[in-house]
Amino acid sequence: MIKIRNVKKSFENQKILKGINLDIHDNESLVILGPSGQGKTVLIKTMVRLLEPDSGKIEYEGLNILKLNKIELAAFRQSIAFVFQNSALFDFLDVRENLSLYLRMHKRMTDREIEPIIQEALKFVGLGSEVLEKFPEELSGGMRKRVAIARALIKQPKYVFYDEPTTGLDKTNAEKVSELILMLKNKISATSVIVTHDIDLMYAVSDRVALLRDGKIPFVGTKEEITSETLERLYDGGFLHEL
Repeated sequence: MIKIRNVKKSFENQKILKGINLDIHDNESLVILGPSGQGKTVLIKTMVRLLEPDSGKIEYEGLNILKLNKIELAAFRQSIAFVFQNSALFDFLDVRENLSLYLRMHKRMTDREIEPIIQEALKFVGLGSEVLEKFPEELSGGMRKRVAIARALIKQPKYVFYDEPTTGLDKTNAEKVSELILMLKNKISATSVIVTHDIDLMYAVSDRVALLRDGKIPFVGTKEEITSETLERLYDGGFLHEL
């Protein structure tokens, strides 16, 4: 279980997270839902210490990651994968090299050992070997997102974090990404945390939903409990109007 207690984060004089309290259960898909400007990306990056909170506690199975030193934090991060909004593939590496990097650096595997693993990961996300020698700039947004999910699969993490995974994608690619999030969770039994403003994605992948408003979480429940009236009440109509 991930336990977040009274986490706060500010930038200069602007308070972004104002005391976040949240429990994330093992092997569940938790969607953190909210419109732009509510602190979703700040929260998810703080959860893995890509950003340092100003105060609070973040525990993974009783381990407070805010007290880990650099070596301990690096070891902890072997158990997580992060799918960034822009996919965050290395532009100077082709797809094969992007997918091989973790296995080469952290598992000390040979090219011969690596090749079937990356081929299987590409097949999982619906891509073929023809993309292996392409660079990220040669791929569509949907293909880059699939490669990023393939990279997460290769790592075999206990926790997968997705930052706005369908932003910028058309409906077909957004639906494919939704399917892949569920498929990856089922394949590796990972705990998945997804931040999004995409209501369709929330309904497609969530076991539970946390609504984020003005730096706080006023509601946690199931998607069946998320109604138009709930969103209107919590977001004063602004969220539905934005969508």
